[in-house]
Amino acid sequence: MKYLVTLVAACMAAITAAGCASTGVVPTGEGTYMISKRSAGGAFGSAGAQEAAIYKKANAFCATQGKEVSTVTVDAAPGIPFVRSAGAELHFRCVDKKSQPTH
Repeated sequence: MKYLVTLVAACMAAITAAGCASTGVVPTGEGTYMISKRSAGGAFGSAGAQEAAIYKKANAFCATQGKEVSTVTVDAAPGIPFVRSAGAELHFRCVDKKSQPTH
């Protein structure tokens, strides 16, 4: 029984450690980019938190060009214990900032 508990604990630690991955911003051609991220919390992480994190990185990337993010597609998937980590993937363009209407 002690062996089984140790094995399960080791598997959970490996899944959690392997679950934290981010691609960074990757050019995908024709002015579009992709960024994805998997939860550091493994299957117990939040897909919404991963989506927020990649939007922050995408916004920072576009801001260096004096532009803002325009979403092409976004996909977020919740974690499922022992199956997959929570994650999100964003395809985007950097576009000129929209002028704010004056009142």
